[in-house]
Formats: sequence, structure tokens, C-alpha cells
Amino acid sequence: MASASPEPSKRPLPTKRNNLLAPAETPPHEDLIARRRLGQTDLKVKPTQVGTSNATKPQNLGQFDYAHLRAPLPKNLKGSEIFAPQRHTPNPEAYFLMRRSSDGFISATGMFKLAFPWALHEQEQAERDYIKSLPSSSQDEVAGNVWISETFALELAEDYGIATWILALLDPTPVRGADNSDKVISSPPKFILNMKDKAHLPPPKETARASTPGRGRGRPRAVSPSKSATPSIKNGSPRKQRVTKASREANAASAREANASLQDALDKSAEAAESESVNGEKPVEEKKAILKVVSETVVNGTEETTNTGLEFQFPGGIANMPVPDNPEKMIAEAQEMVDQALKIDGESSRAPKRKAEELDEDSDEEVDGEHAAKKAKVLQQKLKTERVRNRALIGVTATLVIGALIPYLV
Repeated sequence: MASASPEPSKRPLPTKRNNLLAPAETPPHEDLIARRRLGQTDLKVKPTQVGTSNATKPQNLGQFDYAHLRAPLPKNLKGSEIFAPQRHTPNPEAYFLMRRSSDGFISATGMFKLAFPWALHEQEQAERDYIKSLPSSSQDEVAGNVWISETFALELAEDYGIATWILALLDPTPVRGADNSDKVISSPPKFILNMKDKAHLPPPKETARASTPGRGRGRPRAVSPSKSATPSIKNGSPRKQRVTKASREANAASAREANASLQDALDKSAEAAESESVNGEKPVEEKKAILKVVSETVVNGTEETTNTGLEFQFPGGIANMPVPDNPEKMIAEAQEMVDQALKIDGESSRAPKRKAEELDEDSDEEVDGEHAAKKAKVLQQKLKTERVRNRALIGVTATLVIGALIPYLV
């Protein structure tokens, strides 16, 4: 197993640990495997909190599939900050080791809370920052948790003293789904343990077998004829495990607790991000003024008149725009430019009538009609170019007018 970090055990860790996860108190490996369940929850926050932090990004919300293993917590958590008692809420009896189904990564946040339930917020944040700085950690804080690769989780479990629990969570045996659930929940990818990892497993605990006095060791027990005649036993097919009502209720309660713990971590992450944004400086949304040049052409008989106007849309944050040094001078210059532009535009609007009359006079003297038509077409193109130039000039002028009028509009 490749090392994910140099000398990870050298960093300071809380001294008080959860003794219920010690090897001597840990159930057999097979029992831990049987306790695993698949879960699915819909991660969501308030609309105003979406995108305020890594955990509340849209891609980190929504349906979330995972496998979880319920682990016990001490009854007395006095002095703990990460499991601080809340009003009208009893101390949690258990917490969850989680492995997400998308890539098999394990929640390092859950590992730390289970291993060091009396930790302070400062200690948890220091360990969180350390884990996030490593390349084996995911940058996406789904459900407010920091997620790490399977190999690094095994290393971290050695430091935390919970290797047996993480090995059970990573066991390639299929994880059992939730009882009486119609949900389609994806399982995490299979992770194959190598011999070095399996060496950390505790030896199987010996169970006392009932034996009849005087019966020889290893002597097979007599089988009832009625049972031997049963087809299922005769063919060696395994007996289906019976799920009792109490077991279903316990599994449902465990699923609710697991979902609640994920949502609670997400809510705390969103509240922390929202608090920072309130106390700090919020990014100011960029606002722009919109200028539209409105042009209308009116044809009255042989006379064509073009009316050009300006339409402004000011943003709400116009007060934050820069103010010109000399607004009076700028207004005067802008007024002069507008007058010149309107004068040019007025001359160009009257030009078609005058040019048309000149064209009629010339047509009496011209013998070739095609030459006259070509001349008129060139003249119309020239007038069109002139109008476009005038509109552009008015647009530039309007920009200067906006800057000049800002101090008087605020």
C-alpha cells in the first residue's frame, strides 16, 4: 500500500479516544460486514445558501448514494465540542462510517468524530486542513465531509486506532440494501484487500459449541430423518436469512440517523459559509448601463425623414460609478457634439429630396436611361452610409452624456 503522506502519525492528535472502537471491544469482522447498509439521501440547502461554499455547490447537492457502518459512541460526552449537547436533544449513541458510491471514497470527517468524540473544534479543523492538503483527498466536500481514497483511509485508520472498522467497510462482500425499500441504490466499487491489509484483521473469536458429554471430538451429530428429507437441505441450498420486524425497524432507524448526520454536516457547513459572507465583504454583482439607439424613418410623399433617439437603462448601483472631474465642461462639449450630429443628420434627411430633384433635371438632358439608374443607385448607397455614420456619432456622444449626467442622477 503506497504511502499517502510522509510520517502521518507525527502530527498531533487528541489524546482521548473512543475505547468502544478498540480491538478488544470490536465485534467479529463477519458481524461488522453484516451490519453494513446502503443508504440514499437528497442533500439540499436553502436557496440563498446554494453556491456559498464548496459543500453547497450545485454539483455537490441532490441525490447521494453511500454505504454506511454504524459505530457506537460513549455515553458521557461531557467536554466535547463536536458532539456538543443540544437543548431537548439527547447525546447521540452512535455515529457512522461512510463510503460514497460514486468512487468508493471514505469520509475522513466521520472517522475523526468516531475516533475522537471529545475533540474540540480547533482540533477537528486542524485535522481537516491537514487531510485536505493531501493529494489523496477529494476537493469536493460532499455533505460537508472531507472524502479520502481507500488506501489513505486505511493509513488514517491506523493513526486513529479503528483499522478493523475501516477494513469491514471496505470488505468486497456485497453490501446489504435497506429493508423494505423500493429505492434503487448504487453500491460503492469493489475494493480488493491485499495480504498486508488482511494482516490487520483480528483473529476470529472462538465461540463455545454445545457438546454432549461422552461424545467423541469431531464426531458428527445425527441428522433428523425429517430434516434430511427436506429438498433445500438435501441439495445444500443456503437458508434465506429471516428479517424480523424489530430488525426492520432498527435498520430503518439507522438509515434515518445516517441521513440526518449527513444533512446536519451539510447544514453546518452552509451556515458557516453564510456567516462568513455576512461578517465579511460580499462580492458586488457587476452592473452595467444599457444604451439603445432608436431610429425611425418617416416617408411623407417624396420626402424621407429619419428621427433618431436614445434610450437609457440605468442599473441600481449607478451611484458606485466614477464621477467626472469637470461635469459642467463635459456637458457643454457633449451638447455641442449632439447639436452637430443632429444638424448633419437633418441635412442627410433632406438630401434625398434635393438629390432627387437634381436627378430629374439631369434626366432630361441624359439620353442613356441606364446611366441615370446607375447614378441614382450610387447616390442612395452614399446616403445610407452617411446615415449609419451619423448614428454611430450619436452613440458615441450619448456615452459621453451618460458620464456627464451621472452626478445629477444620483
